[in-house]
Amino acid sequence: MINKLITLAKENNIDIEILTDECKEYEIEILNKKLQKFDINKELTYQIKAIYNGKMVVLDVENISNPDEIINTIINNANLLDNDNQNRLCDNDYKFSKDTSIKFDINRIKNELLELDDFRNKCPNIVNIESGFSYIEDKCSIDNSNHHMDDMYAYMRVGFFISAKKGDINKSVYFTIYDNKFDIVRIKDELEKYIKELELSLDATSIKTNKYNIILNNNVVYSILGSFTDAFYEKSIAMKLSPLTDKVGKKIFSDKITIVEEPLNDKFIVNEHFDSEGVLTYNKTIVDKGVFKLPLNTLEYSIKNNTKPTGNAGGTSNMHIVPGDKSYNELVKELDNGIIISECHSLHAGINYQTGDISLQSDGFLVENGKIVRALDMIILQTNFFDIFSNVIRVGNDLKEFSRAGSGVSLLLENITISGNID
Repeated sequence: MINKLITLAKENNIDIEILTDECKEYEIEILNKKLQKFDINKELTYQIKAIYNGKMVVLDVENISNPDEIINTIINNANLLDNDNQNRLCDNDYKFSKDTSIKFDINRIKNELLELDDFRNKCPNIVNIESGFSYIEDKCSIDNSNHHMDDMYAYMRVGFFISAKKGDINKSVYFTIYDNKFDIVRIKDELEKYIKELELSLDATSIKTNKYNIILNNNVVYSILGSFTDAFYEKSIAMKLSPLTDKVGKKIFSDKITIVEEPLNDKFIVNEHFDSEGVLTYNKTIVDKGVFKLPLNTLEYSIKNNTKPTGNAGGTSNMHIVPGDKSYNELVKELDNGIIISECHSLHAGINYQTGDISLQSDGFLVENGKIVRALDMIILQTNFFDIFSNVIRVGNDLKEFSRAGSGVSLLLENITISGNID
């Protein structure tokens, strides 16, 4: 059917390209000791990119069984467009021959997740433990008249939502583990750590508003950097929607900060060999020792600005800050007296993506003499995109993958404003 659509498009003077995405997903959801969901889903989708009379049209469809209807939709949509944005179709070929599917025993995984309810029985303040397991296997291909590409990746994700209650105080925490295997030992270790922190948070208090030396945990750094991913794109910069407008080639962060994107680094769980436009990916340095070296782009802005396409039409893959040489515990000792920010809430509401201003309700811990002494809540991380990555004392070595898009490391920072409600 793909070849039929390509042939029909050519007969109508349309250059066409079809991105096929075939996704298989296993899902388990458990609440305490009860199985809530056990599903195997398969989804096949198509994204059609077409150029007609110099106008580019993109369609997302679930089937291509009616090519005549698709051709008519392309022509009608192109005739309605009034822009002349330049673009082109994929001009690469790529064949991925490795089978990256992961073998696992779904029933064993289900039973081991059910047994995690024992943590709730051991901890009287824990009310609920909700767990969810996903196995995602994705095959994608790109076809046009002259080229064919295909790729494959697979990974596992385990997520937990834990709620606790003490008197009138209710607290909860959510975290995920992203891996290429189901490691019950790792899962139990992380679950125990988060439950311990959650129980500490039941006695949390605020603090005085002041400037503090702080540690941002790796998950917080991942979330904040990920929230500003669009800022690194040529499109956002050209439209002046990025705090990095007019900053290409300039020093924007501490020289301790180097940001890379490594879609082909096989140390990471998923490798993506081309983007959704068929541009071959490559490992790249975006910020080198604080200097903004390389904006990311799509084909449209690569053509418009006469720059090399970076293979980021579908977003980033394995983007992260290059780790330092200090462990998380060593960062806590070096912090000595200060605050750990362990979680930030409502990132979409608390971040101004154009100015870089950040105001995020947060949870964390007070550190005195290199040791955690109590939990903190009702505090606000009041800072800026540039201050976070400029006021760096030390970069941790605790690089952790949180998604296909990227990873995080903990950062030790100085002179960051934390707003509290204690006079």
